[in-house]
Amino acid sequence: MRVVGYVRDSPDPSEAEPAFAQQERVRRWINDSGHQLVAICQDVRTPGRPLGRDGYRAMIGIIGTGEAQAVLVPFLEALSPDKVSQEIMLWDLRSRGIAVLSASEEDLPQLEDPPQDSARILVRDVLAKVGTHIEMVGTAALPITAPAARPELPTIERIEPDYDDDEDVVVELIAPVASEKFEAGRITPAL
Repeated sequence: MRVVGYVRDSPDPSEAEPAFAQQERVRRWINDSGHQLVAICQDVRTPGRPLGRDGYRAMIGIIGTGEAQAVLVPFLEALSPDKVSQEIMLWDLRSRGIAVLSASEEDLPQLEDPPQDSARILVRDVLAKVGTHIEMVGTAALPITAPAARPELPTIERIEPDYDDDEDVVVELIAPVASEKFEAGRITPAL
């Protein structure tokens, strides 16, 4: 099987293995399993810059060429330290027809379907329903952005009218009081 590896430095430098150690873990797994390593994509920490996802995007690009049949990570935390984010990334990769493998034996129960973790089961169920919805309405090509939990409303600045100025005309729009019945064409004078 043609495999692309993916490694990533931890967002917290004091945690996990550095990317170079993860690469060795990937190479050892490939060597032991007999699969073919196409490339290793990596996201590493650069001084003065936030830890990005350029390596992950490069991996997606390689997948898009059809050169890889699977993605190998040294452990699931290389995708993300967060289980929900891991499951979203696994769902995305699998929806592209890619098998996801881990060099860590401890991850194997989490890669099974269904996984042993109840939180992962819930996330996979939600993602499956999202996938079904996208197929139903035909919006798979549209970018999916999460709506804000509470949309930010614009700030409305109240301008006090200057009734003594002969040059300006002030039109003040007044909404009907909630208890009043709205009637089309009715003008409510300002008091």
